[in-house]
Amino acid sequence: MLSELEKALENIVNVYHQYSGTKGNHHALYRDDLKKLLTTECPEFIQKKNAETLFKELDVNQDNAVNFEEFLVLMIKVGLAAHEDSHKGC
Repeated sequence: MLSELEKALENIVNVYHQYSGTKGNHHALYRDDLKKLLTTECPEFIQKKNAETLFKELDVNQDNAVNFEEFLVLMIKVGLAAHEDSHKGC
């Protein structure tokens, strides 16, 4: 039986593949894939960021795609924002 953290990590992988597989390459999120992922899965976060700017920040190897390692940087950014929001009102 998976722990809560293991389930969360498995969910992150599954969400990545849900959007990366749209063009047949399960190892790449393209600009429109990333924008759709952000607007669908992270609507609060995308209000604060421009999808194109974020794509350029994430695509560190400049291959015009966001691979899973680059995607994890996004998850860190979203996680930090969520953590910060959790402390508002404390």
